[in-house]
Amino acid sequence: MNEALKNIYARASVRKYKSDMVPEGDIKEIIKAGFHAANGMNRQAIEFVVIENKGSIFKYNRKAINIFAEMVKASGQSNPMIEKMVDDPKADIFYGAPALVFVFTNPSAVTPVEDGSLAVGNMMLAAHSMGYGTCFIGFASGLGDDKEFRKECNVPDGHRYIACMTLGKPDGKVEAHPRSEVKILKWIK
Repeated sequence: MNEALKNIYARASVRKYKSDMVPEGDIKEIIKAGFHAANGMNRQAIEFVVIENKGSIFKYNRKAINIFAEMVKASGQSNPMIEKMVDDPKADIFYGAPALVFVFTNPSAVTPVEDGSLAVGNMMLAAHSMGYGTCFIGFASGLGDDKEFRKECNVPDGHRYIACMTLGKPDGKVEAHPRSEVKILKWIK
C-alpha cells in the first residue's frame, strides 16, 4: 500500500493533547498543505486564523459553547449534553489542544464550503503524517459569526467561516476507528 493511503487509513480524530506547543514552522507547513487543496476555479480564496494563546483558547472555548447552546435553543430543540457543557466550567470542546486553526474563505471563493472542507482534510492528513493529532470542531461554528471573535482575529467582513481544527501532539495512543464496508448506491457503466 502506498504512503498516502496508509496515512489516510491511519488518521483518526484526537480528543486529548499534550500541552507541548507546535513549532511555528510545522503549523505553517500544515497550513500550506491546506492551501494547496483543490479549490473552485483556482481562486485560492482560503485564509486562516491560528490561535495558540491559552487564555484566548479558553475564552473562545466558553464563548463557542454558549453560542452553540443558544443556537440549539433558538432552533426549538434541547440537548442535555450541551446544557451540561454550559454549566461545566471544565468543558473543553478543544480537548486541551495547544493550537487551533480556523479556516475562512474570502468573497472571491466560488465554492467556499468545498474549498474550505478540502483544505481542512489536507491539513488533517499533513498533520497526521508529521506526528500531530487533529479534530474537526463543529461546536466552534458559532464563533464564525461572532463580531468580537472576528474583530480580535482580524477576519474581514465578507469572509465566510468554514471550520475549526485542533492541532497538537496526541496524549496517548491514537487508533483509527474501524470502518464498515463502502456503500456504493449505484455504479453506472
